[in-house]
Amino acid sequence: MVILLLVFCPLVWGQGSVVFLNPGKADESFWQDVDTFAAVAAKQLDLDLQTFHSERNHYSKLKYIEWMIENQQLPDYLMLVNERQALPRMLSLLEGHAVYVVVILNDLDEEQLALRKLNPHWQKYLLSSLVPNNYAIGYATAQAMHAAAEGGGGDAVIISGDKATPASVAREAGAEAFFLQQTSINMRQIVYGQWDEQRSYYQTKVLLQRYPQLRFLWAANDHMAFGSLKAIKEAGKQAGKDIFVGTVNTSAKALELRETGEISALGGGHFSAAGLALNLIYLHQLGKPIPATVNSNMFQLLVPGTQEYQQLKDKNWSDISFDTLLLERDKSFNFPVVQ
Repeated sequence: MVILLLVFCPLVWGQGSVVFLNPGKADESFWQDVDTFAAVAAKQLDLDLQTFHSERNHYSKLKYIEWMIENQQLPDYLMLVNERQALPRMLSLLEGHAVYVVVILNDLDEEQLALRKLNPHWQKYLLSSLVPNNYAIGYATAQAMHAAAEGGGGDAVIISGDKATPASVAREAGAEAFFLQQTSINMRQIVYGQWDEQRSYYQTKVLLQRYPQLRFLWAANDHMAFGSLKAIKEAGKQAGKDIFVGTVNTSAKALELRETGEISALGGGHFSAAGLALNLIYLHQLGKPIPATVNSNMFQLLVPGTQEYQQLKDKNWSDISFDTLLLERDKSFNFPVVQ
């Protein structure tokens, strides 16, 4: 339906046109934060940004790219995410077309990237990738959960996102690595909640029955953690006392639950990826060189009462100088980061 409507309402591009193919749902808290931060960046940098949400339907992203090509509606730049390993197919559709690509959040794997670097087209048009350290934040949040339990032991489970998305795989691996290193923790099981709150709720109900001594529950995103917390409460247990929960993302609800202690460890900050990518595009437009890979620090452990925590709650990004955000990251967006 969206594509049919666009046939009758063609896109009209301004200078520095950018399309962000957002793989998430428009009403998901994380992707809303991504969109809001990017919108402020685009306005300040005078870039024409439009966002298409695939609503977790990766086929729709491919159809949208096909539509833009067929109707000569490609922008100057595309921001893409390798969600569920869809990026190679998107790049195949785009090859031969004069549109610059910046990859955020989930990159190609090393083999795929090496092949693109040998391709003359992508040597020019695949500008850069900006990917946070998901392994590090998975490890750090698991470690913080353990610290919240004052180093106590017990059974642990992981509710990961999915088996294909690189961020999910790395984040899960980090959490699992920490748990396996602790002789007092029994790493029991990894399940896949597909980033969905209701699915995680039902999975947690089963896990609580399967592991009556469950002490640590780590979830790859906040929505899955919300589902788990509901199941924990219904089981007559108290999060933050009987079971320690750790997760990632900076939704208002997640921040509130971190303050109350129901979430014992929370990581976030990677919602800034699209805004940082727009900074790269801005620099490219000015004719300045940009790196093929940006190892920009995005993640942090979120601690209530800190200035950075309050900044995330307020979501007021108007004071950030986006034109120097990557060049002076520590000065303009001062998150204590997880290396």
